[in-house]
Amino acid sequence: MKVAMVIPTYWSRATDDPWQEGDAVYDHPTPIDGKDTLGRTLESIRHLDNKDFQLIIPVCPTTTDIESIAEDRVRRIVEASNPGVDTYIFTPKHLGQIREVLVADGIPQEATVLLTQRGYSNVRNICIYTASAIGADVAILIDDDEVFENTSYVDMAIEFIGKRIYGKSIYGVAGYYLNKYDEFYDDVDIVPWMTYWNRFGSKTKAFDKIIGCAPRLKVTPFAFGGAMVIHKNMFNMIPFDPNVTRGEDMDYLLNSKMFGFDFFLDNKLNVKHLPPKKNHPIWKRFREDIYRFLYEKSKIDNQYEVNNMHRVTAEDFDPYPGDFLKDDLEDKIFKTNVLLALEYLSEGDIEGCRESIRNAYLSKYEAVPKNDTFTEYRKIQKNWVKVIEGTVDKKDEIRSIIEATNINRVVYNIDLEKYESISTPIIEDTLYRIGYFDSFSKEELSELASISKMKAFNKNEVIFKEGEKDLALYFVIKGSVRIVKIDDKKDEIVLGRVEKDDVIGETFMTKEVYNSTGVAHEFVELLSMSKVDINQLIETNPQLGNKMLRLFLERIYLKLNKTNILYKESVENNEDVSSL
Repeated sequence: MKVAMVIPTYWSRATDDPWQEGDAVYDHPTPIDGKDTLGRTLESIRHLDNKDFQLIIPVCPTTTDIESIAEDRVRRIVEASNPGVDTYIFTPKHLGQIREVLVADGIPQEATVLLTQRGYSNVRNICIYTASAIGADVAILIDDDEVFENTSYVDMAIEFIGKRIYGKSIYGVAGYYLNKYDEFYDDVDIVPWMTYWNRFGSKTKAFDKIIGCAPRLKVTPFAFGGAMVIHKNMFNMIPFDPNVTRGEDMDYLLNSKMFGFDFFLDNKLNVKHLPPKKNHPIWKRFREDIYRFLYEKSKIDNQYEVNNMHRVTAEDFDPYPGDFLKDDLEDKIFKTNVLLALEYLSEGDIEGCRESIRNAYLSKYEAVPKNDTFTEYRKIQKNWVKVIEGTVDKKDEIRSIIEATNINRVVYNIDLEKYESISTPIIEDTLYRIGYFDSFSKEELSELASISKMKAFNKNEVIFKEGEKDLALYFVIKGSVRIVKIDDKKDEIVLGRVEKDDVIGETFMTKEVYNSTGVAHEFVELLSMSKVDINQLIETNPQLGNKMLRLFLERIYLKLNKTNILYKESVENNEDVSSL
């Protein structure tokens, strides 16, 4: 299973350069000259038990003026933090290159506009898009103000993905946040203006019901964008709604549920959330809530019957966010704005009072969507699928763009002439050090060396292809090789990985062509013997040839035995896990 962890990071102008009209709005972007939280997150990755994933960091500046500075700052943070995994720094510039490829391939502009690194929902779409583009089976979404204290986080995140519970496939898993006190509740005080807008009270009920109770896995009405685990079967089909400016994580559950996908909360999957203090005034944050909840309620209200879609209700999301998606929403908004305005007035804050009254006006005349939000999202979803399909068609070009963002990428300048001219004694010594030939005499090693060649390949270079006839036996001297099948969408289905000192191709004696493809998982050095040369060796030196055949048979036996064990484990692991 190929896993991508995606951590978007948000950056703003310098501390003494204030927000300007037209800049993107985020809760707490890091000033390009300010103290970051990303480094703390990346340093905590080093303590994870499982680091078999690729890390993608979309850089999200509030303005194009600081794009290059933000990219450079993130690069320095990654290098200083040294998380110990392949890390891709993905910027709006790289996204622009990908859009050009898709447009040239005929993907309509109304679809490619979904690929933008501006706004929370769009950023989340870039998180799942980049995961899809590198061929990940699972995307783990994390935020740059979190810290891993649970060292088993990755193993737990992927433990149930793709399996079944209560007769349903698990394609979405939600974790949850722990605050600085190691509690899963919001660290807020309930004050009088919240009398009719008891959002945190509803969240507490939901958290107690879903996080605080058994079983470990259960269908959840809420999720957190920085603690989501999404399978490719979901993220290749369901996009975040770019028309939602806040609460995109809750809205994603709504969208997914309409298309038949449920999220399951794992009440053991937690991450420490340490966000900087929010600087926006209460009236502004409440205005964002007004727009988001009215939009989501509109999407529910505008539903109609569509094949292969499911009608959802506000009650499906009780107690939170369902309490804020029902017919009394406008009444709650009006009463809350009145109370908030009075509180501002009592404190002598005339601007806060004025903006609270304006909230009441906006909620009635501007915040309620004028269009059919359900139909609009269906169009977005169809365009998303076009983008994903176009990305599959242009997989090689797009992956090369993304691979260029890998700051750990090392491309070796392979001297082909050097490898072709490696002397027989060096190859003899290499054969002896492999271990399979320690019972062979020096004369036998010398004869094997005469039919052996040394080869080298850079990461992701194809060593042999399915269907090719020039069969050979390969011994891995350095690095590792992944054995794959290529499906109809040109995606890799990984069958296994062959590590250093192991063998590839011992079954080739019974084959006419390769039945799989070998790809360098990293820089690899190989020692190869062609099938033609080995057959000739068996004819001219039967004693040595029989030794080689026994070696093949032992390897085949070991592989078959291992395959049987893995098959048995896979059957056991795919059992229904509803007892958890």
